[in-house]
Amino acid sequence: MKLLVISMDTVGEGLAFGLKAAKAGHEVRVFFGKGVNPKTGEGFTEITRVPEWLSSARWADLIVPTGNHQYLQKLDLLRDAGCAVFGPSVKSARLEISRSAGMEFFTDHGIAVPEFKEFANLEAAKAHVEKTEERYVFKTLGDEEDKSLSYVAKSPADLVARIERWIGLGLNPKGPVMLQELIEGVELGVSRWMGKKGFVGPYNENFEHKKLLSGNCGPNCGEAGTVMKYVGVSALGDEVLKPLESDLVALGHQGDIDVNCIIDESGQAWPLEFTMRLGWPAFNLQLATHQGDPCEWMLEACRGKDTLKVDHRVCAGIVVAQPDYPYSTREHRETTGVPVYGVTKANETFLFPQSVMREELPDMEGASLTRRKIWATTGDYILVVTGKGKTVRQAAGRAYDTLSELSVPDVIYRDDIGEKLEEELPRLHAHGFATEFAYE
Repeated sequence: MKLLVISMDTVGEGLAFGLKAAKAGHEVRVFFGKGVNPKTGEGFTEITRVPEWLSSARWADLIVPTGNHQYLQKLDLLRDAGCAVFGPSVKSARLEISRSAGMEFFTDHGIAVPEFKEFANLEAAKAHVEKTEERYVFKTLGDEEDKSLSYVAKSPADLVARIERWIGLGLNPKGPVMLQELIEGVELGVSRWMGKKGFVGPYNENFEHKKLLSGNCGPNCGEAGTVMKYVGVSALGDEVLKPLESDLVALGHQGDIDVNCIIDESGQAWPLEFTMRLGWPAFNLQLATHQGDPCEWMLEACRGKDTLKVDHRVCAGIVVAQPDYPYSTREHRETTGVPVYGVTKANETFLFPQSVMREELPDMEGASLTRRKIWATTGDYILVVTGKGKTVRQAAGRAYDTLSELSVPDVIYRDDIGEKLEEELPRLHAHGFATEFAYE
């Protein structure tokens, strides 16, 4: 197969997938978007890096975009012209990009969502908090907005102070913003793949670890690690995804769809937001649990067939980074060329390179100093380490065992991925959720 990977974000997130596909015998071209270090993927001769992607579209048997914020109109046209594009459409991406549209999509299908209110700007949102003196979750809504501004307030005063600081820093969004009702509980995500005619494969339940530091402290970095499992039965999936299937097909969506929810103390599941694209590091964990060819099933899904085979064990993934993650403000030259020692043929199958190249650097051959081509960094989001097991503890333990074989100067990673589930799983099980997970 001829595979074109359109890597849209700035961390080189399409590299690992491209390498897996090339190892399976496919001819792979990878386009890395604007902002990615040009050295990302350099030295991996298994793939071909291309400076632009459109001229490769007709060459490809399968096109896989990694995101949903660029090129979608062109990709929709290519899909209409008969190209196999395993990714979101303009209409389906809107469910994530415009969060209010996503909330309305749920309510249109009889699924209750937390109450929310839109405001034209930060000043109006601040005035509402001052008037109501309630805690809220703050989110942006527009296509061009910075989703990193999402914030769960500790108190009304905390949110007012945060908004005032954003205003002072000139971070005022260009479009509307949202204040969403804050609901206490346990976060649980559920996802499923979609092909041309509907769902493909089983439900996937997942737990994100969004903060930078162990103990769930520090800045929000999206996901510092994840625990997930393909499941035979998902009460959450049947509740918040199954009713959407036919209309998602009508929107032209293909690829992954994930709904992040919070389960309150009464057992009510509240959808918080959609992810209408491949998730990071989640897709790396999914790749680790897929059986057989890494991309043939995607092409079959574009044809309306379901051929995905999965490993039903728990999978844990850990993001491995270096300064100045998660801010990514340093120049490329400051985060490039740091050696990643300890990669071997035995552990490479559990490693998913992101901002990585292969370069000749000093290394050890037994007790002797030598030089050879090894993995080296091209950014601050280096790679994802995965591990699988029958339980959360076993899967995480295996991931950390593999991580201990690596050596990266000034390495950053959380050392508690999965530990929160020891307390959270019994709470979810009491309400019939995540019942196929066991902590130990």
